[in-house]
Formats: sequence, C-alpha cells, structure tokens
Amino acid sequence: MKKPAPRGAARRPKPKPLTIGKLLDEAEKRLEAKEVEFPDASAIWLLASVLDCLEDPDALADRRDEPVSAAAEKRFRKLIARRAKHEPYQYIVGVADFRDKLMEVEHGVFVPRSQSERMCDEIEEWAEGRKRPRGGWRIADLGAGTGALAVSLALGPLAPRRVWAVDVSLQALDLVRRNALRHGVEDRVVPLAGDWMEWTAPRPLFDMIVAVPPYLNPGDEIYLSEESVRWEPMDTFFGEPSGDELLRQLADAAALRLRPGGLFACQLDSDQIEMIDDHINGNDDHPLTLEWVLADEDDDEDGILAVRTG
Repeated sequence: MKKPAPRGAARRPKPKPLTIGKLLDEAEKRLEAKEVEFPDASAIWLLASVLDCLEDPDALADRRDEPVSAAAEKRFRKLIARRAKHEPYQYIVGVADFRDKLMEVEHGVFVPRSQSERMCDEIEEWAEGRKRPRGGWRIADLGAGTGALAVSLALGPLAPRRVWAVDVSLQALDLVRRNALRHGVEDRVVPLAGDWMEWTAPRPLFDMIVAVPPYLNPGDEIYLSEESVRWEPMDTFFGEPSGDELLRQLADAAALRLRPGGLFACQLDSDQIEMIDDHINGNDDHPLTLEWVLADEDDDEDGILAVRTG
C-alpha cells in the first residue's frame, strides 16, 4: 500500500511546454548533425505544417515564445525524424513554395527549384517590351511536373490565353490539375499528356515554349545531392540517350513549334551553354537565335532564352 506523502511535501511541478523557438532551435541542431540541407527552413516548414500555418511559415519567427502543445510537439518530432533521413521536407508537408505560392507536390514528381522561379522572372521581363499577341500568349510548359511554372505564369503579368502543361506522367498531370484549381487558373492551364518531341504537331502554334528537361548526362550522378538520388525520380534528371543530345533535339523541336518572334526558355547546366550555343548560333540555318544566358546570384549559368527568327 502506497504511503501518503507527508504534509507539507512539495509537489513535483508539471514540466512547462516547449515554445516554438526552443523546438525550432532543437530541431535545427538535430538536422545539422545529420547534415541535412537547409535545416532551418526544414524545421520551420515542418512545424508550420503541424501548426496549420503553411501559408506563412516565416510568421513563426514572431511567435517564438508561444508554447506548443504536447500533441503538436509529438507530431513535429515524428516529421523531424523523417527529415533527418534526408526525405525532402516538401514531400513531407505536401507542398512547395514557388514564387510565394504553395504548389502541391508528392513522391514520384520532381520538386520545383529556385532556378525555375528565376526563369519565370526572366520570361516575364522579356515579354514586358514586346507586343502582346492577338488573343493573348500561347505557352507550352514541357516537363511540367507539379505545374508550378505553368500555374505561376498563368497567375502573372503575362495573363496568357492558355498554358499547356505537358508531361508523360499521369501523376504529374493530376498535380497540375490540382494546383491550377488551387490557384484559380484551371480555365487557362491545360494538362496535356505527351513526351518531349511528339507532344504536338511540328507547326508554329506557340508564342513561348518553356522546358525543364532531364539534361544531365550519364555519370553526372556525382553532382546530385543525397536527397535527390534517394527520393526524387531519376528520369527527371537524366536525358536519353544523353542530356546533351536531348537538349539539341528539344531546341530543334521547339523551333518548329514556335511562331516567328516566339521564345524558347530552357534550363540546363553551365557546362552545356557552349554546346547549345554552338548548336543554335553556330548554325546559320537554325530557326532559333540564343539571345540570353541566365545565371543565379553566384553567376552560375543555368538557363537560356532563345528567339525564333524569321
């Protein structure tokens, strides 16, 4: 039989709930120890998912002293355990931030990158000084994935007539539909099943063709992060028979499908700039003219803009 506590004995105080700030700091240190990419952003997004504030995760910075319930803490620790195994946090929370808009994403579909965000910026800047086509811009997004580029361009200042989001993956096309509906552009973004070269007839139908192709060559696995190799679909990285050859074929195919003055925007690796420049500008008979090379804030070249002449 348990003896009653003596009178006057102090009761053990209940532990205080952890605050948002302490949970974030603790999680970031754990992820850093596991050499996870972007540990601070990972922790914030995962906690935002638990606290139902994915629309504005950065707001947690102003709520650091706010206590977190035991149930929420438990859910958060489970998500951190997944992230510690290098599972991309976008897959865990089910969305990715793209130009300040949430795009649904899931395993089996490529996570949209910041390079694509910058390419959208460049495309819109290019279009500023040009006359809007009669009826509006007609855009094709090749390798649409989640539809982040297609939806973002549909939402932006271009106000296109139509954006065809092309992908061979039915799973990706389902995400395109969901993201277009999520952002209210389902009337302008059209999912289209097709591969890189034969998604439509070789006729000049489009004002812009945007592509994020699998441009890597065999052996380039060494340049991919552990997260990408383990969690993302490899066919979104490696072209057949090689990334270089696919880029050349894609430039040729796009040229036949662009109207005169139309734009071809494509992501690639900095080592491929010289190759694609030689293929396009080194050939006087090629319908495209490479006019801009895109680069990030560190001057790493990662894309091109080429215009259909004549």
